[in-house]
Amino acid sequence: MAQDYYQTLGVPKSASAEEIKRAYRKLAHQYHPDKGGGNEEKFKAASEAYQVLSDSQKRQQYDQYGFASTGARGQGGSGGFSAEGGPASGWDFNDFAQGFGFEGEDPMDIFSNIFGNGQRKQSRRQRGVDLEMQIDLSFNEGVFGIEKEITLEKSDTCEHCKGSGAEPGSKIHTCPKCHGQGQIRSMRRTILGQMSTVVTCDQCDGTGKVPDKACSECNGKGHTRRRKTLKVKIPAGVENGQRMRVSGEGEVGYKGSNFGDLYLNLHVAGHKKFKRQAETIYSEIPVSVFQATLGSEVEVETVDGKVSLKIPSGTQSEKVFRLKAKGAHVLGSTQRGDHLVTVHVITPTKLTKKEKEIFKQLAEERGESVEVDESLWDKIIG
Repeated sequence: MAQDYYQTLGVPKSASAEEIKRAYRKLAHQYHPDKGGGNEEKFKAASEAYQVLSDSQKRQQYDQYGFASTGARGQGGSGGFSAEGGPASGWDFNDFAQGFGFEGEDPMDIFSNIFGNGQRKQSRRQRGVDLEMQIDLSFNEGVFGIEKEITLEKSDTCEHCKGSGAEPGSKIHTCPKCHGQGQIRSMRRTILGQMSTVVTCDQCDGTGKVPDKACSECNGKGHTRRRKTLKVKIPAGVENGQRMRVSGEGEVGYKGSNFGDLYLNLHVAGHKKFKRQAETIYSEIPVSVFQATLGSEVEVETVDGKVSLKIPSGTQSEKVFRLKAKGAHVLGSTQRGDHLVTVHVITPTKLTKKEKEIFKQLAEERGESVEVDESLWDKIIG
């Protein structure tokens, strides 16, 4: 039974292109054969699934026709195309392919051979695997940015041979098998006529060059698995959950190919006094009823340190004051947001007898009735 590509990547059929890409990156990193504990079969299965589902046209064919449209064997042996272009009941294209010497090849490529230029090319992966890791940041590091030193284990260019695959000092010659072409062309006679197939040379891995002596550290691969330490600059204004790409710091591909990228998932910690939304920071402070009534000047803590805040007389509870440009940095800009301070007026809960009398006198001055049961006052003032 052929694999279900969606099930292989662990995504639903409604998955977006980005969800499919993330799922593949995760599995490719987990099962990469060059990695300790890797699994070549699962890596190949994930790569096959991604090759189909990442291509909108191939995915549409796969969703419409099932496994036959990608060259895989479907359930029940049915997997061909009818004259009208749909699935042909009870007929398997793979049986047809095997009968004419195409066993193991992609039927869609065979159709291309027949109706195209009669050639089929196979190439090595031209780019290394992308990597992901989490970076933990404090609240202030997210606000102001920071340079972090991170260490990761990955397949990287062999330091001994500098990625050439040759032992230092060893001469490099033109590959005798492909004569420097990096590809091998073979001709086959079929019922449809002569057809040529072009594949990557397995002796030089498509480079066209071979050394007299393979590198003693990487056995000629040009890459080894090692720990690498990087300094990464986290820009000011990043938020929790954001993703940052470090170009070219993923795993190395085949000899001469490009590196993958490193993706950093940023986890910004909270703060016991502040809350943040984008570039705006929020906090709350208590003020006494006397400060709110008569006006005062209080100290407020910000990410820049303590600043002075003027409380005007008659300030009501829940009043919000703005500290301009004391918030977080706007990502990708030199500008900063504001810090909003909410004032909470605290009513005194315990009064002496003298304080009680003063408050009663103030209330009478304002024409307010404050007749309270004396026993209740005694309970309040203890």
